Amino acid sequence: MWEETDGVRSGGSGTVAAAAFEIAGAVRGGVTLTVRVPPGFWRQLDGGGATATLLVDADEARGFAGWLDEAAAAAEMTGPALYGR
Repeated sequence: MWEETDGVRSGGSGTVAAAAFEIAGAVRGGVTLTVRVPPGFWRQLDGGGATATLLVDADEARGFAGWLDEAAAAAEMTGPALYGR
């Protein structure tokens, strides 16, 4: 529905998106946050999965915060919250 992506000075990037998901026949709104991090900023977890750290400065953080707010508003207009309240 809505997506913004930008690189950051630390060498990674972040993407914020508002998305519609169909669950049990109902459309629900959600927000995704996807990061790409440089080597050394992630680690694999025992049992599967991984953690990643995207290092951002204050201006970059404010930019992502604004995008998250916009994505949240768009997701709310889509339908009920993805996981309920």
